[in-house]
Amino acid sequence: MDIQALNLFVRSMEMGNITAAGAELGLVPSVASQKLAKLEKSLGMRLLHRTTRQVTLTEDGALFLPHASRIIAAVDEAYFTTVKSQETPKRVLRISAPGSFARVCLMPAVTRFLRSHPNLKIDLVLSDEVQNLTEIGIDVAIRIAALKDSTHVARKLGNDTRILCASPAYLEQKGEPGEPEDLSRHDCITLGEENRWHFAGNARNPFSIINGSFRVNCGEAARIAAVEGLGIASISLWNARASLNKGDLVEVLSSFALEQSRAVWAIYPSSRQISSKARAFVDFLIQEFVDGF
Repeated sequence: MDIQALNLFVRSMEMGNITAAGAELGLVPSVASQKLAKLEKSLGMRLLHRTTRQVTLTEDGALFLPHASRIIAAVDEAYFTTVKSQETPKRVLRISAPGSFARVCLMPAVTRFLRSHPNLKIDLVLSDEVQNLTEIGIDVAIRIAALKDSTHVARKLGNDTRILCASPAYLEQKGEPGEPEDLSRHDCITLGEENRWHFAGNARNPFSIINGSFRVNCGEAARIAAVEGLGIASISLWNARASLNKGDLVEVLSSFALEQSRAVWAIYPSSRQISSKARAFVDFLIQEFVDGF
C-alpha cells in the first residue's frame, strides 16, 4: 500500500483540502488526486466525497480514517527511531502558539529541538486566537488558559504565574496601592474580558473590581502599556521578567498573591493518535520547562 497516499488521505481530512495537503507533501493537485483515486481503487471502496470547495468522508472513509491514522503514526515512529539520521525528505510539524509566549519562551526551545532533529521541518503559526486545530492542520498547539475543552488531549507544561505590575513613573504620580481595595482608585489595564482580579487567601475581599482607560486582548501589549505608565496590569511572570529586571516595571501588592487559574498547555486533537514527531516535541517541551518559564 502507498504510504504517501495514506498520509495524503489523512492530511486531506485534517486540513479539509486535498490541494493543501498535497502541497504539504510536495505533490501538485493532479498527482494528489491520482494518488487518492489509486488508493480508493486498491481498497475497493470510495473514501471521499469531493467538491470544488471541500472534501468530506464517505461512510467507508469514516471507518477507514482512524486505521489510516494509526498506520501513519506507526510509520512516523519507525522513521524517527530507525532512519532519522539518514538523508530523507523532511517531515513537517505544524505548531500554533501565542505570539508573545513564542517570542519569550518557545523560540529558544524550538531552536534547540530543531538542532537535535535535523530531518524535521517546523511550521510555526503565531496566533492569540483559539483555533480549530484539525481545520488548519495543526499538530500541536500551545495555549495559555484554564483549559476546559474536552475535545482535545492536553499535557501541562507549567503554571502561568501572574503578578501585578506598574511603571515607577505611574506609581510616583498615583501612589502605590497598599491592599487590593486600593485598586478601585487606580487605573487598571484590563486584559481581554476581565473586570476583576481575584486574590488567593484573601477571605475578606476575595476580588477587586478593576477599571481603567485601556483594554487589550494581548498580554505583551498590556505589558507595554504598563511600562508606558497607563496603569497597573496583571502580567505573566515570564512576560514581565525582563521589564522588572531593567526597572521599567515594579511589582505591586506582592503580599497579596493573585489567584492562579491559568496554565500553559500543549494540546493536540483527540480525534487521531498523536504522531511520534508531535509526541517527541511535547516531551521535549516538558523537559525544557520543568523549572518554569
